[in-house]
Amino acid sequence: MPENKPVFTGTLASYLEAFITEKRTLGCRYVEEERLAHEFDKLSLQFNFSEGMSHELVDEFIKFKPNWQATTQKRHISFVQNFGRYLINHDINAFLPGYISVRKAKSFFKPYIFSHSEIDELFMAADKIRPNCRNSHILYPVLFRLLYGTGIRISEALNLNIADVDLNKKTIHVINPKNKKDRVLPISDSLAEYCCWYQTKIHSIYHNNDPFFKSNRGNGHYCRNNVQVYFSNIVANMNIPTNRYKGGGPHLHCLRHTFCIHSLEQMLKANVTHGVALQLLSAFMGHQSLSATAKYLQLTAEAFPDLLAVIEDAYHDIFPKIEMIKEVRMPYEND
Repeated sequence: MPENKPVFTGTLASYLEAFITEKRTLGCRYVEEERLAHEFDKLSLQFNFSEGMSHELVDEFIKFKPNWQATTQKRHISFVQNFGRYLINHDINAFLPGYISVRKAKSFFKPYIFSHSEIDELFMAADKIRPNCRNSHILYPVLFRLLYGTGIRISEALNLNIADVDLNKKTIHVINPKNKKDRVLPISDSLAEYCCWYQTKIHSIYHNNDPFFKSNRGNGHYCRNNVQVYFSNIVANMNIPTNRYKGGGPHLHCLRHTFCIHSLEQMLKANVTHGVALQLLSAFMGHQSLSATAKYLQLTAEAFPDLLAVIEDAYHDIFPKIEMIKEVRMPYEND
């Protein structure tokens, strides 16, 4: 027998049902949002709706819970904002949580900044992955280096096509990213070598619109969550305090933060002013504003207390270095 679909039972049941239907008519999947709608509906039974969707109900719905991550609270805030606007458009009073609530959701996140030695250890662990049918031993040595060496988001990396990676010009073209700011980024000689090694292993025959990081399963795209699990397992085997990803340990996006801090470290040591450094990083990372990049600067003193020390030898390169190599060769290839 088919599984019974849960129904809305609260005062706003008909509006919740119509809201979900309208969003799906517009092309939104609204799977997670439907789950949140049922959670909201169940909670709403405890509140009075004589004056619409109240401040008290909204505050209780978005209040941070002990087992939540910051993104969980943010999803709750986003849902109640969208549903609240829907109610207002239908002449029902609704309290909308403002930007203060959103900032509170973000404030719980504190990225882990990997040290240079930890980055080296991460790369060595990826290089030692034994050959397997899922090509993990080929994917992760290159993917982790690309995330750290360019600071791109994991979604941007997994969305790269063959045509977006120009190994002759040593650039990658990030198209249609989070903030809709396409950008062409240079990659180092060594990172280009790793990308070339990956391409010869995976793409003996290809089309330009094929995914660069091509999975041999499903639609050819790697799943971000699977990459996160693999990354968390590797980090858990390093001497880094972690309770796995769900417990607040380092996660993939921390490589982006680490890229920014390490780049900033090198620029400041090279006597590049803070203002110029922020301009460069903001453009490179595809941020919408300098303020979005400035938050990384706040982590600098804590992560690298000697960053502002005067040194005589300036770095020649601005962005993090990946050790130069003569040939890409993994440990298992010596067997």
